[in-house]
Amino acid sequence: MRQRGIPGVVIGGIAVVLHGHVRTTRDIDVFVEQSLQPFVELLVANGFALDSQKKEFVRDGVPIHLVTIDQLKQPPRKTVEIEGITTVSLEDLIEIKLRSGSSNVLRAQDLADAIGLIRHHRLTGEFARHLDKSLRPTYRRLIKEMKREARG
Repeated sequence: MRQRGIPGVVIGGIAVVLHGHVRTTRDIDVFVEQSLQPFVELLVANGFALDSQKKEFVRDGVPIHLVTIDQLKQPPRKTVEIEGITTVSLEDLIEIKLRSGSSNVLRAQDLADAIGLIRHHRLTGEFARHLDKSLRPTYRRLIKEMKREARG
């Protein structure tokens, strides 16, 4: 993507793994802020086929989901490069996971990812100041529950 000048940022499970929380994932989620067309053309040129029912591109059994601002609600503020892959910052990733997991009960994996990242990085309530104000209560509630669970 970078070689073709297409701004795309890896989010989702792969981003969680890049930030250190080990878990399995079978897809790749890419946030594309600008026009999707150049990214779609790049995928097709590289042998990915559109599965219109699932709204994903697939090659060799690996699905790629293109995520738009409408789905994300807020664009990432900061990107980082980890192992040569452009992804969102830890702060943005936790925000994405909290926003998705707390607004849709079918997205429990997103809350599990947020908890895994918090544990891996040993984050405390102080980390909330790095998050969007609207998500701070959710983050603090998670921290409180994690402390309660740790006490037994």
